[in-house]
Amino acid sequence: MTHKKLTITGLNEMVYHLREYKDKTDWQIDFYNIYGALLLSFDSDEETLQRLQDEDEAYKMVTEWMDVALMMGKEY
Repeated sequence: MTHKKLTITGLNEMVYHLREYKDKTDWQIDFYNIYGALLLSFDSDEETLQRLQDEDEAYKMVTEWMDVALMMGKEY
């Protein structure tokens, strides 16, 4: 299993890194803010892989989950 931990400053970075894995299986990517706090974690489940095939869907997915993270008090 590939497990990557990345510090990001924007949604574009998340989508970029996730789309690098759209055709791979058995991975997990953890995204951290610049302060080292975990924001989101994605893995290679069926729904994620399907949504990563289309760039617009990938942006929607990341935006939806970031909205949830922000509502839970995560700082971006």
